[in-house]
Amino acid sequence: MSNINPDAPAQVALFAMKQNRESGMTQSATHTFFTVNDLPMSKRYDVWQSSIDCIFSVETLPDIRKNNFHATLDADLLGSMMIARTNSTHQFWERSSKTIAADGMDHYMVQLYYNGGMSTDDGKDGQEIEADGLLFQDLSQVARATTSDFDNLAFIIPRPLLEDRLTLPEDHNMRFLSPRDPMVRIVANLMRSLKANASALKSEHAHVLENSFADMLAACLNSAYGETSETTNKRQNLEVMTLIRRYFRENFSRPDLTPDRAARELGISRSKLYQLLEEHGGVYRYTRDLRLRRAKQLLSTTTKRPRSLYDVALECGFSSDTSFIRAFREKFDMTPGDFRRSQQNASNNVQDADGSERDTRYEKWLHTL
Repeated sequence: MSNINPDAPAQVALFAMKQNRESGMTQSATHTFFTVNDLPMSKRYDVWQSSIDCIFSVETLPDIRKNNFHATLDADLLGSMMIARTNSTHQFWERSSKTIAADGMDHYMVQLYYNGGMSTDDGKDGQEIEADGLLFQDLSQVARATTSDFDNLAFIIPRPLLEDRLTLPEDHNMRFLSPRDPMVRIVANLMRSLKANASALKSEHAHVLENSFADMLAACLNSAYGETSETTNKRQNLEVMTLIRRYFRENFSRPDLTPDRAARELGISRSKLYQLLEEHGGVYRYTRDLRLRRAKQLLSTTTKRPRSLYDVALECGFSSDTSFIRAFREKFDMTPGDFRRSQQNASNNVQDADGSERDTRYEKWLHTL
């Protein structure tokens, strides 16, 4: 695993960020740059951990934390995808069932490494990413991994963009894709090119590019799964779970949606539905979380005339604004109104004690893809 200069990849972006602050330039709506490298060493890790906690729990060694920690994250929006290049130190990463339940994200993520690498004991078709290889992750499933000092590129992909293209959409979490497959090398090169050109791409190109990328990535995954250690019954459950996800994604806003109705329209037993959704907290919680995720998207939208909480509640499938507010508070420990007010700062920046701003918009993007 390569040693990297923590300052080199970020020098230009750091300079531009400082120039923008001084000149008052407006931030790009589709690009964000987050760094802790301008902070005192004693503060860097805590600020990074607090930010990246929006998707992963991380930890590092005490000596690194005290003497040598650095982190930058340079992200772009491309259509419905987020592209993020991250440069940081050795860390332990985890996406736990608790985190999954809390944020409700079910995106896919695919990574490549410019320098350094990642390893895991839970990988499919390998335990360590190869140079020019890819690692695919399903963010609706638990994962643990370790990185060396690294410089990587990650594409975060909304599930609906890729799921229907995959033969087994639930079967690829922590799957390593070998660079010996020419299709994998092509996808890796496309990822680098899309990141390099993201700031210059026009919005009308985004739809074409994201669909082409999804087609190519799906081709890699569909040829990679082959025979694995899962039983036939396990694979059947994965296929049914794909249908369940799709059904609830399309129907969660129906106020008359019940477990009985869902089971009947899916053509499975009520007990089977409960069994498959048990790890997601059950049918009611799964439905509620989809509704609340949509509500957060609506509440994050900045308009001159914000929609009433009652209208948001009805659009998301709640029977009343009272039940909506109660569910929102139970899950997020704040009211929908409090959440909307917290989003009204268009730059969505975090201010440090010294008054400088930290661009954390990527956190919001992750939760509203």
